[in-house]
Amino acid sequence: MKKTGLLFIFLFSFVLQSFSGDRKVEVLEVLYTQKNYRLIVRKANRLIDKKGYGDNELVHLFKAVALAKLSKDANYTRFNKDALKKSTDAFEVYYELDKQLEFQQKTSVLLDDLRVLYKSAKSVSIKSDAYDFLFGKEVKPIVVEKKQVIIVKTQPGNSVEYTEDFKAEEVDTVCSEPYLTEEDKMINYAKKFLGVPYIYGATGDGGFDCSGYTQYILGRYGYTVPRSARTQKDHIQKIKIKEAKKGDLIFFSKSRRKNHITHVGIVISNEGEDLTMIHASSSQGIMITNVETNTYWKPKLVAAGRPIKEEVNDEL
Repeated sequence: MKKTGLLFIFLFSFVLQSFSGDRKVEVLEVLYTQKNYRLIVRKANRLIDKKGYGDNELVHLFKAVALAKLSKDANYTRFNKDALKKSTDAFEVYYELDKQLEFQQKTSVLLDDLRVLYKSAKSVSIKSDAYDFLFGKEVKPIVVEKKQVIIVKTQPGNSVEYTEDFKAEEVDTVCSEPYLTEEDKMINYAKKFLGVPYIYGATGDGGFDCSGYTQYILGRYGYTVPRSARTQKDHIQKIKIKEAKKGDLIFFSKSRRKNHITHVGIVISNEGEDLTMIHASSSQGIMITNVETNTYWKPKLVAAGRPIKEEVNDEL
């Protein structure tokens, strides 16, 4: 029996190995082999809501399968009657994300399990194209028109190995699709560094500090800003915080004074959405934070600014 269990874990890991490599996702894999579905749902929700994993299709898939499993558990459904509905919602999110990545995960133990679970359910409500994908019917290839499409290349399996001799310039530009805005390209590039450690005074060799990160990312897209968070605030165009949008910088102060800036991040949300930034956190390195819901950062937010490219004078 023990050998059979080890063989299952090996096969499961083999099937998913091209999509893993992220330690937080690997934890979900282990929990799945242990049949700890309740903990998978809790951890997946936390990753999606608080840890910047909303664009990670595999986390949504783990959540979908775990909820489908729990929909068969009478003790769980007594207090969670909508478990199956939440499962199909999570699967539809997974499907849309995977579709943007041109269906990277065509075969999977998770998809096999989900297929069996949905077939055995009394009734399942799911979008037709997602249903066709799951049950093997032909799925029309995605047609990309000239519109804004975000392609994040930090998915498991595509992540950069961050070692002690990490060099920022070794990371290639993320995408060159002409239909992306310049801000989209910059944010996609910024997200490639998720997980890089925080090192005080570092600007890419081994890691970053907060202003070293913003200076490096903006510099790759033609913006020249000073080295420190305080001087970056003074160098760029001042805007109202409520006007901040993707590509802008937001500034924080522990003392809540505009002339005592202690942190800076890059806005990755659109105007009108919850203000969200990517930044170099001293505790977790490069990460994504929803400022609106964060009780630590929101009270310290004091200013916002918009980088401006300096005009090049071609005259001799």
